[in-house]
Amino acid sequence: MSKTIIKASINICCMVFITCMALSCSQQNSNETFIVPLDTMPVYNRTDSKIPPPPPPNRVYYFPSNFIIDTAGQVFFYQRQGKWNDDVQVDWNTPPNFIDLKPKDIVQIPIKSIEEFIKLNILDIDSSKRYIAVASAKDTINSPGLSKIIAICKDDNNHIRWKFRLITQEEAIVLDYKKGKRNYDSEEIKWDSTKTKMPAKSKN
Repeated sequence: MSKTIIKASINICCMVFITCMALSCSQQNSNETFIVPLDTMPVYNRTDSKIPPPPPPNRVYYFPSNFIIDTAGQVFFYQRQGKWNDDVQVDWNTPPNFIDLKPKDIVQIPIKSIEEFIKLNILDIDSSKRYIAVASAKDTINSPGLSKIIAICKDDNNHIRWKFRLITQEEAIVLDYKKGKRNYDSEEIKWDSTKTKMPAKSKN
């Protein structure tokens, strides 16, 4: 066999190997890329005009357990005290309530520790209280950590009620202060009233 044929064979093998690796990486990345669904109010099809439609469902932004996925795909977590539905919005188009989130409330979860973290902090509590909100900083996000969270949430054996949504203004601002290690004071923030519903100020 001539050297030319051997060289050509080696080149073909290399090309096949590179192509397979590229396809494998592409498949792996596609399994870790997610699109945040539109959070639109359900529309009921009325089959009988004489029967009034059911009342619109409540819209909830925050749950007792909340994950945030930043633009780099890193995973952060914070918990909320109180009832799981204490921020239910009566009007579907009402922005989320101000929850007084602080940088110290947010912790970063290493990708390799996500399963164990959820097992200890969520799966270890009563199944009726397993509510998770997963917030993404982008409409389309690639994150191995998010892939693990969604896989656990989708497992029917875990009995988790969960919601996948875009990050709220308050979460985005507080997380930015957290990552930048800057002093945070909610009173100094210029809140957008169309994105965050601030509590009414008491009259002295």
